[in-house]
Amino acid sequence: MRIAKAESVLVSVPFETGGGLPPWGWGGAPADTFDMLMVRLETEDGLVGWGEAFSRMADTALKQLIDTRVLPLVVGRDARQIARIKHDVEFNLHNFGRVGSIMYGISAVDIALWDLAGKRAGRPLAELVGGASAAEVEVYASLVRYGTEEAVARAVRRSIDRGYRWIKLHEVAVPVIAAACEAAGDDAVVMLDTNCPWSVEEALAVDAALDGLGLHWFEEPVWPPENYGGLAAVRATGRHRIAAGENAGSLFDFVAMHRAGAIDIAQPDVAKTGGVTELLKIARFCEANGLTYSPHCALFGPGQIATIHLTAAEVRPPLFERLYLDFEAELFGEAAMVRGGRLRVPDGPGLGVDPDPAVIDRYRVA
Repeated sequence: MRIAKAESVLVSVPFETGGGLPPWGWGGAPADTFDMLMVRLETEDGLVGWGEAFSRMADTALKQLIDTRVLPLVVGRDARQIARIKHDVEFNLHNFGRVGSIMYGISAVDIALWDLAGKRAGRPLAELVGGASAAEVEVYASLVRYGTEEAVARAVRRSIDRGYRWIKLHEVAVPVIAAACEAAGDDAVVMLDTNCPWSVEEALAVDAALDGLGLHWFEEPVWPPENYGGLAAVRATGRHRIAAGENAGSLFDFVAMHRAGAIDIAQPDVAKTGGVTELLKIARFCEANGLTYSPHCALFGPGQIATIHLTAAEVRPPLFERLYLDFEAELFGEAAMVRGGRLRVPDGPGLGVDPDPAVIDRYRVA
């Protein structure tokens, strides 16, 4: 049961948003392709597990870091020792960062180890972590940033027509946000993610301007994301429930957020925050402390599938996030297609579905 091979696989798949120009650049030119940076672990007896690291912009530098720093510490280890491997790799690499690239690689390894565990046991991941409470999860359409009132209103109505009843915006202009809420009307509940754009003073002003729109939550209004005191100041107004956590690196970041009074809703990302092992800890911390647990998922590789399982395994499954993108090809085919605002939980062993090798071959970057 020892790990004989460990490799990373980077694919980048074109997408369409229905909104014209590519929506994001992440510091570079806007792009209309989306990364799936996967880790593939193979045991001595030929069993294969898949994981995913958070990645954007055909990130070959991140791939190389994972290949040279993280994966050499995994080869030769007993794949059954999931928690031990995670701890040892974190401990040995903690000088290179507790949040960010190294943790993304560790997250991918952890997901792959859980996939292996499920495949060896002949049971789906959801069963390994407590049992599925539902055969499907309810999905919210996480819209890209459209930037104009007309474009966002069209996107809101299009997502409603496709069966979504929960919609998240990524807008920052108050008139555009208001237009989206008006377009949704009584047909969908609207959340807002602003991706950390403002000082505390600016965030407080926007918080006041948004009052009365009926937003389900207000996500990451303050820069930098670790300014938990600033988040707490916005939360203290009582106008909106505050959500955050996609930029966290471990359970301890959520403990700090909670102690600061910064959040109502915790949003760990399985491909950024330590994998399945860490999300299970965070979920139970939320349960014990009265926080809403709602994992972040801007992923379309094995991390997406792992998040489906983790969502379904909660006694009261939270909403599942899917970026509102139409891909040229789906890495998991029908298993990842939203129907009527819902996604089925794969029922095969482990993650229950492997990446399509034809899609990998066609879109592989490195």
